[in-house]
Order: sequence, then C-alpha cells, then structure tokens
Amino acid sequence: MTNRMAPSTSQSSWRRYYEPWLKSWLILMPAVGAGSYYLTRNAWRRIRAILQGEAGSVWDAPPVPETAEPVSFIAYGVSAAVIFSIFWIVIARLYVAAQATQQSNHPHE
Repeated sequence: MTNRMAPSTSQSSWRRYYEPWLKSWLILMPAVGAGSYYLTRNAWRRIRAILQGEAGSVWDAPPVPETAEPVSFIAYGVSAAVIFSIFWIVIARLYVAAQATQQSNHPHE
C-alpha cells in the first residue's frame, strides 16, 4: 500500500517534495508544544484563582501562584509536539505520494 519513490529518483527530487513540509514542521512544532504548555498553565492558574476567590476580570492575567506548577504541564507540551509530529509525517507522506502518483500519470508534461 505504500508507494516508495523509485530508486532512480535523485536526492534532490526527494528534497523538492519534502523540504516545504520540513520547513513548516520546524516552525509549527515548537509553536504547538509551547502553545499547549502555556494554555494548560494559564488554565491551571485561572482555575486556581477562581477556587481561591482571587479571580479578577476575565481580561486580566491570572495571578502567579506561590506553589510550583506541576511538571506534567511540560510533559503535556512535549507530548502534544510529538503527536503533532506524527500527524505531520503522515500527512506529508500522503501528500508526497499523491503528488508522485499525479506526476507519473502525466508523463508528457
């Protein structure tokens, strides 16, 4: 079911297909990981402030608690980045396989 590129395909052809996906991944993967971490941390801070009666306006940043935040927030950010990377690899492979199939169907272009 997997379509591998022909052995005669050069390295530059491989890079031509995958390089835009790799560049996008290098930008998006840290954003997904850091965004997941900050969303979780801020939700924890907001809930903690509401439960302690310190919550101000919805538009204000939640107060920084005196207790240390759980390490699991970092683990959540890393795991979100890993899951995103797996998703990105699957989508990139599907797209490149579809492009290779479309080019092999039109040999005279």
